Amino acid sequence: MIVLRNARVIPELTPGFNDDRADIIIEDDKIADIVPAKTANGETVFDMTESTVIPGLIDAHVHLDLCGMDTFEENVQPDSFRVVRALRLAMDNLRKGYTTVRDLGDRNDIVISLANAVSQDLVMAPDILASGKIISPTESGNDFFGTMYLEADSPMEFRKAVRTQYQAGADWIKVMATGAVMNPGGDPGAPIIMEDEMRAVCEAADYVNRPVAVHCHGANGVKIAIRAGVRTIEHSSIMDDECIRMYLATDKSFPIPTISPMKNFLEFSEDKPAHYVEKAKRLFSSLLESMRAANKAGVKLGWGTDAGVYVGSHGNGIYEFRARVNDLEFTPLECLIQATKNNAEILQIDDSVGTLAVGKKANILAVRGEPDKDINALEDITLVLKGGRVVKD
Repeated sequence: MIVLRNARVIPELTPGFNDDRADIIIEDDKIADIVPAKTANGETVFDMTESTVIPGLIDAHVHLDLCGMDTFEENVQPDSFRVVRALRLAMDNLRKGYTTVRDLGDRNDIVISLANAVSQDLVMAPDILASGKIISPTESGNDFFGTMYLEADSPMEFRKAVRTQYQAGADWIKVMATGAVMNPGGDPGAPIIMEDEMRAVCEAADYVNRPVAVHCHGANGVKIAIRAGVRTIEHSSIMDDECIRMYLATDKSFPIPTISPMKNFLEFSEDKPAHYVEKAKRLFSSLLESMRAANKAGVKLGWGTDAGVYVGSHGNGIYEFRARVNDLEFTPLECLIQATKNNAEILQIDDSVGTLAVGKKANILAVRGEPDKDINALEDITLVLKGGRVVKD
């Protein structure tokens, strides 16, 4: 039994417990109890007097098969090398407190294999929800990412592609709905999928009980995705008032904004491909305006980093947190809720993670200071637990 003694806790992330100090009792891989501070004893006791204890962070959008290298160079790496590298990148995230990640696109479904290894307790890494290959309409520039895309061009082909990814073991189905910033072809704001194709994806995925995530920057793509019943809309960079009303009117679709990639492309433009920078310049202000408006209106926002798309992004979620606090003017507490409770609910895993509660998995991050008041406190980690096991102390 492990006891986290005299921990500072955040009420919004510790439902049912009414004090700001607690002893958290962990047995095996679960939270066994949360009791008044300084009342519990155990075999292993961690003094948390100087720490705030929160649920393990959840990154809803990563690419463990990418590390920001030149894309063409990455494309020629063998699968055997990339799966080992993906494990290393996953561990980098875990050591920073990300106990769950959702991977939304890799070459040759290698992250599905890694996710299986984690679930079988063969390696220590975050729990991984994996989509494997990304299903995309035929689009200019798709070959930029080698074998990451599975192309489809009719409702029937999209149904077949969904079944192919389900057969490969995907937890989520990932689809491209608009052009991309990193893709040298196409317009990020313009839809590339037809509405009947999107409906076919959602129908086929629902049939095999798999949720759908869609890459989407433009407002028209957002509307197509919401009407079809897509669960998560990645980026959602350009939204008009109708998009926000549609989000508020449904309990099925949620945006997962990723602020840090475009911010990084602009801040460090000298070492980025020209098309990254040009597209980021066109989209970034719209992204900020859209997310401020959505948050003000009460849209439930998720949290993702798109880690892998630039060098050093894995395990660097603080860059996304700072972007949300400084550029979006979200409060640190809002950001913590997005990266824990909201993400767990949106990803439909809130029965086991996302808050500190009895019976939930003992995925825990402790940091010195008060991250709900100063987001930079997330950098001063005192303890990470994954399933009750110490990752970092």
